Amino acid sequence: MKVQSLYSSSLFFITFLISSCFAGTVPEQVHIALAGPYGMSISWFTQDSTVSSTIKYGLTSFNLSSIATGSSSQYLEGFGFHHTGVIDNLKPLTKYFYSVGDDAGGYSSVFSFVSTPDSNTAPFSIAIFGDMGYLDSIQRPKKFPVPGIASNWTALATRQLLESLKNDGKIDLILHCGDIGYPDDAFADYIVGFHYEEIYNDYMNWLQNLTSTIPYMTAPGNHESECHSGACFLESKYRDHLNNFTAYNTRWKMPSASSGGVESMWYSFDYGPAHFVVLDTETDYDGAPEENHGDSGLLPAGHFAPNGTYLAWLENDLMKASAARAAKSSGYRSWIIAAGHRPYWELKGLGADALFQKYGVDIYFCGHVHSYTRLTPSYKGVVDRKAIKSPTHYHDAQSPVCIISGGAGCDEMEYVEDSETQYAKFVNITAEPFPLATKLTDITSNKVSLGVLDVLNQTAVHWTLWDSVTGVVLDELWLTKSD
Repeated sequence: MKVQSLYSSSLFFITFLISSCFAGTVPEQVHIALAGPYGMSISWFTQDSTVSSTIKYGLTSFNLSSIATGSSSQYLEGFGFHHTGVIDNLKPLTKYFYSVGDDAGGYSSVFSFVSTPDSNTAPFSIAIFGDMGYLDSIQRPKKFPVPGIASNWTALATRQLLESLKNDGKIDLILHCGDIGYPDDAFADYIVGFHYEEIYNDYMNWLQNLTSTIPYMTAPGNHESECHSGACFLESKYRDHLNNFTAYNTRWKMPSASSGGVESMWYSFDYGPAHFVVLDTETDYDGAPEENHGDSGLLPAGHFAPNGTYLAWLENDLMKASAARAAKSSGYRSWIIAAGHRPYWELKGLGADALFQKYGVDIYFCGHVHSYTRLTPSYKGVVDRKAIKSPTHYHDAQSPVCIISGGAGCDEMEYVEDSETQYAKFVNITAEPFPLATKLTDITSNKVSLGVLDVLNQTAVHWTLWDSVTGVVLDELWLTKSD
């Protein structure tokens, strides 16, 4: 018995010693994103630096014989290292297993993902939302009242619904339209001190079970621009390194290299029958909300490329996608879907509505407004009446549909349990004048919600919005087009 006890004690000590040695280099916050047509970007975090940033991968979990080498960077001294690498030349629609880390510092658990389909007809489902915070007001109660910060809120319900959809195989990727985790609101939790990085790290670990297996695509929102804690304005250590979307661009790696975009601010990608273009609604155009300064109006922001670069890229990207669709050239995508943080009518200097109309964008998804709104297909207030076959079916729309899906839940969105979903009144849709000729809004909802777009084929997509708390369907829309 003494030998057994001694052996157990020694084993415990050795295990404790190994875990202690590797504690600062154990990978966490693992997340993936698309990286061109046959690539996947994999990113992670370690508290301490490592000799290398290595991705081991393969077609089985027990034979990770292929190696990809990435790199690491640190944007704030003393607050960890962010690693990223890309696996290229993946076989389409194939399950891969991978682990990240370093031979000396240790590796993560083994995760898996399914690579992008190479067919432009392959169906897929994508969760789309904006403005999702971290946890809820029960687990993160505010210690003192702060203007603009809700007393009763939840992001937990949407996070749990995402988990359920993932487990049931109902989503293939995720698109978060800005305002990611709200670490800049950490000042509402703590009146003193610096907790921006703590909240951001916790948020990303909270998501790891999703982000390590499903591509998590992002767009910049105003809450990505900078840190708002008192320490960030008073101390140059924080102020100089947490402005102008630095944390966002370091943590999230989007496919700008393969699409001609810039950092993770603007980019595009193809998936199945759809071409996605992700907008920067915050910077780099005349009158942009963060054109020269971040959300506070004090710290510098913007100017990620020379003047005019972003607008030229956006029009060129849409023009190419539209031309390929019109010509039905090899690999063309029937659906052109745009996404950004703010509604397009806030982007006057960008002229997004005119570009969407000119190049036939089918749907524009956004957030920023902490609720849900679906608008009829329209341009400059004129509704495409012929397209509306019913309140939940638009066919051959000649103008884009705008969907504001900003109700995922955050500490700036008050949770109202008995809020009502408001539907537009449809009466005798064949009558003249058409009832919606002057009414652009089909449906609004203040409920905490999550939407999924099912891209079924080249001629049909289906949108569903769920109440994140109850699972009840709040809205659905069929969008179809002639072959």
